[in-house]
Amino acid sequence: MKAHIAQIIMDHDVPETYISNILNYGCVSGTVPELTYYHDTHKFFDEHYDEIEEIREDWEFQTGMPINIKGDLKNYLAWFAFEHVVYQIANEAELDY
Repeated sequence: MKAHIAQIIMDHDVPETYISNILNYGCVSGTVPELTYYHDTHKFFDEHYDEIEEIREDWEFQTGMPINIKGDLKNYLAWFAFEHVVYQIANEAELDY
């Protein structure tokens, strides 16, 4: 999943701006065209289910709180995981956002 997301980032003219937009406004803003429609977010969720569950479980363990899923489960967790991985990539690249 991380390699897939990294490729999406690198396909943009200014990857740093794209990362900043995702981290500041989230997938809900429409910043990620690949995850705009339910059929896209559901496909992403199904393809990356195991990794998404690992991210969710780790986040809940680290915070001690369950994720409060609002709306469609697959859509919400696809966006959550995408944003989480973008955050990891930004930190690894030591980007300011």
